[in-house]
Order: sequence, then structure tokens, then C-alpha cells
Amino acid sequence: MIGKIFNNRYKIIEKLGSGGTSIVYKGQDLLLNRMVTIKILREEYANNADFVRRFRHEAQAVASLSHSNIVSVYDVGFEESMHYIVMEFVEGESLKDYIRRKGVLPVPEACNIISQILAGVQHAHEHGIIHRDIKSHNILLSKDGRAKVTDFGIAVGMSDVTLTYNTSSRIMGSVHYISPEQVQGQPVTEKSDIYSVGVVFYEMLTGRLPFLGETPISIAMQHVQGELIPPHQINPKVPMGISYVVMRAMRKNPETRYDSAREMADAVRAAYEGIGSAAEANSFTEDKIINKPGANRQQSQTINKTDNHGRLSGKRIAILAGAGVALILIVWLVAHLLGNIDGGSVEVPPVTGYTYDDAEAKMEEVGLLLSPTYVTSDQPAGIVLSQDVDAGTKVSRGRTIGVTVSQGAEQAEMPAVEGATRKIAELTLKNKGFTNIEFIEQYDEEKPKDEIILQSPTAGSKITLDSKIELVVSMGPEPEDIAMPSLLGMTMEIANPTIIQNGFVVVETKYAESHEYDKGLICEQSILPGVATKTGAEITLTISSGPGPQEKTHTFTWMVPDDDEDHQVIVKVEDKRGSREVYNAIQESGSFIQEVITYYGEGTLSVYEDGVIVGTEGLY
Repeated sequence: MIGKIFNNRYKIIEKLGSGGTSIVYKGQDLLLNRMVTIKILREEYANNADFVRRFRHEAQAVASLSHSNIVSVYDVGFEESMHYIVMEFVEGESLKDYIRRKGVLPVPEACNIISQILAGVQHAHEHGIIHRDIKSHNILLSKDGRAKVTDFGIAVGMSDVTLTYNTSSRIMGSVHYISPEQVQGQPVTEKSDIYSVGVVFYEMLTGRLPFLGETPISIAMQHVQGELIPPHQINPKVPMGISYVVMRAMRKNPETRYDSAREMADAVRAAYEGIGSAAEANSFTEDKIINKPGANRQQSQTINKTDNHGRLSGKRIAILAGAGVALILIVWLVAHLLGNIDGGSVEVPPVTGYTYDDAEAKMEEVGLLLSPTYVTSDQPAGIVLSQDVDAGTKVSRGRTIGVTVSQGAEQAEMPAVEGATRKIAELTLKNKGFTNIEFIEQYDEEKPKDEIILQSPTAGSKITLDSKIELVVSMGPEPEDIAMPSLLGMTMEIANPTIIQNGFVVVETKYAESHEYDKGLICEQSILPGVATKTGAEITLTISSGPGPQEKTHTFTWMVPDDDEDHQVIVKVEDKRGSREVYNAIQESGSFIQEVITYYGEGTLSVYEDGVIVGTEGLY
């Protein structure tokens, strides 16, 4: 591929990397003499309409955008069975690689990068495009510190009614960064991107992902049900105001997140500069940010001076950060004292029957916290089943109220059934209590008929007993058009190779009296010889139970040529019992032959002189 030129213009220079569906190369635009990135759809997906559609959709989605924080698309084309996109070349590395190399990023740098990402995302949203797959892998960092959003391969328009699951029940988007509503198959909105940006921010500030697990399903479910550890509890250098921004962006209820990427960017800026600290201080309890040893300590760090990209001077940051922390402590102290003066008591609101997010919001309104205990139940996951303090009870402000939360129906481990037959797979699943099983039939050139070639969910996944299970089952090779071969007069043993070779399925074997075929021979076939059919067809065969064809005799006469030479005379009979030789002798010139021969049913007699057929006659 190196050195290849597309459209007489774009030359492949070197391979940059590859993904599941495409390979990315560094290239040169020979016309404009500039470096470009060339993304080529893998050959195995070039004829897959769905992949081609998504590949082209990426180009169309980004082509409508023009922003310094979004990778530009220059061209798209198809040549020599290859679909390709030509994009802006960003000299640098992905944010994912940068985090791997540096570990935890300094707060100022993380805030600068996230602000740029939010600017690009806001521009996309303003043009009706939801990315749906924001992650650190899809953020490129140029050498001059510019962050650029890329890979709009599964982006959608806001007007599309789009669910997260495709026909194979595979999650669209990266599981470590996916929003709760995407996991649950609900429509995506701009707030789904905001959640994913929050995950990227979390990753930069802590050097780790918020949720980890052994399987993609377990990770995805943590986005829906898991508790998030605030960033400042992992990295004490993270100011609580910044930690709050991350926690709000990653709220499980989309309605309680930031309304737009711009609003989140403003919150980042305000928290970083210490603006609005009093309001933020009263909101810290909203995400269970509790004063713990070291949680409020601000450690000094070296900071670059203000530049054209909006980075702040170290002196100003130190002053504002110190003032912000002091103001937060003052506001907390005043609120605490006032609470003691008026008794500090509030009424516990009713939250049974609410979703956990809504219950948390109601408690936060009166200054209370929640501590959930998750149990299995027939209620949907996330519903509050009970609270340990009755509604209307007066308790001290700041108290933690325990609630029991449904984690959905009882779960079981999905067994491995790939490679099993359809019947065995079905029995295995039903024996474990699974009831919602769907078989999807698909032709396969390699897998035998009725073998399970793919399962969803994957083996080992924890799922409820009524979860939908999809099993792709092989139908064997795709049928070919053929003329039906004749099996008449064969034993089943002799006919079997022909049956197997053509994939015929003998659905029924019958026995019937036959005067045409001997006992044990196939005397009828449901698809007549020579009739157009397909490989893999279902057929019914009838086998003769006797008595078979009637024995008959025929007197054969023949005059050998009178040419003064001897001749070899051979007589063959072909009848219901097959073909056989009934006469073979050397005869003198002019000899007369007369022989009585036996045949069965009907047939043909053929005469050969010196190996050459010289006559035939019918036998009836």
C-alpha cells in the first residue's frame, strides 16, 4: 500500500494505525503539497452496505463542520474496491496515548484540553451533529497544544430518532465512555456527549477510567448503576470545584447534567478561576463530596503563563484558588452555624418509587445525602424500593438517608454456546432458566448447518433471565442452482455420497412394492431427475420392497460378416438390474449366432464387433 496514489493526487506515505473497520495512513496531497491523513475501509467490509454507509456518514458528518477543534475532512472517494476519506493531518498524538505517557495531567492542562474539546463538541451540536463516541482515543493533540475531535463514524443528526443498540444488540460507542442512556438503548442527545466528555475529563484528572470490569457488559452496567468516586478523592490536587464539574457532567439522569457543552465549559472556567465558589460550595453535597482528610488541601504546582490559548498565569491561579477555597470554607462555616441556630432540622422527603437520580436530587434540595443498598427485584433497575427514614420525619441537615434500590431482576451467567448445535444450545439456555431466545439463521461457507456461530450477550455476561438472547445459527453454504441427479436404482449406501455432496436433506424414507426395481433399491424420488433445484433441497425417497422387475427371455440372432476374417462378438444388456455382458466369443467369417438371453423388466441389447458397436434393439 505504501507509495500508492489515490485519484492521481493522494500518495500513501506510511501507516499510522488501524481500527476494527479501517486502516489509517499518513499521506501527501501532491496537488497542494501538504500532509494529509487517509482513512481506508478494510477490504473485508468494502462490500458490506452497513459499514460503507457508516464510513461515508463519517465524511458527510464532519464535512459540514468547520472548527479549529475538529479534524477537517478534505475529500472522500472510492477506487480499486477501496473506500477512503482524506482528512487533516494532525502532527502529534492521541489524548489516550498522552495520558498513558504522562499519567495524571496537571489541573490547568486538563482544564485547557477539556475546554477545547467542549468547544469542538458545541460546534458539532450547533450544526445538528451528536458524536456518540467521545473518548480520549478520538481526541488528537497537536504539537502546539491544540486539541481536535475526530472519528465521527457513528455520529447522528439530532433529528434522527436513534437508539443505541443495533440489530445485533451490540453497544454502539466505547463502553468505558458510554452514557447510561446509550447503555439502556434510549435515544441519544447532546447530553450523551457531555457525559462522555466528563469521562475524558475524569481520566485526565485521575489517570484512570471511572468504571472498570472484567466484561464490557459489567462496565456498561456500572454507568447505569455504579457509584462514581469523585476525582478529588483519587487525586487530592484536584480542586473540589473542578471535581464537582466532572460529577455533574457524569450524572446518570441526563436532565440533571449541563444543558450544553458551552455551559459545561463556562463551569470549568468558573471553577478554575474561583468564580461562583459560594454557589458551588452549597452544591458539593449533590455528588457526595464530603470533607475528608486532605480533600480541601490545595497543593502548589508550577503553571505556565497566560498564552493565546487562554492558559492562566500561575500567580493569578494561586491567588484565585486560595481565595476560592477560603470562600468555600467561610460559606460552609456560616451555613453550619446558621443551621445550629435554627436547629438545623429538615423534613425527609418521600423518595420511594422514584429513580435513584431523582431521589438524590430531592434529598439534595433539603440538604440530605443518600446511601443506596442494591437488591434484586421485579422493579426496573434504579427504582427506590424503600427508605430507612420515613417521609416527613425531621432530621439534621447533612444526614445520610439509607435507601434500598432495585438492581433489576435476578441475574444469571450467560453460558458459552458458540459451536454447539441449535438443539443443544436451546436446551442449555432453557435449563438455566432463560426464556427469551431468538435464532437468527445465516448462510456460512465454513460452519456446518445448525451450528451456533455467534451469541449475544457474550459468554460470562450477567443478565436477567428474561433478557433477550440472540443466537446466529449456520444454515450451511448458500444453495446453488443444479439439475436434480438421478438416485433411481441405487442402494442408499451408493446414493449417500451424492446426497452429501449436494447437501440434500432426506426428510422421509418410504417403502413400496415395485415391479421395476429390485428390493432395497431406490424406486422413487420426490424431485425427479433433471428437474431444476438447489443444493440443500429437502427430498423424500422411496425404496423398493420387491418383488422387483419380471424375468424375461429373448432369442438373439446375429450373422458375422463374410469377409474371410475372424471377429470378436460381444453382446451387452442394460435393464432394471443394470448393465452386464451376456455373450463374448471369437467367430469365424460368415458364422450365424443364435443365443437365448435373460433380462428384467425393460432394457436395451447392444452388439459389438471388434470393440465397435454395430447394432442395438429394445427389450420389452
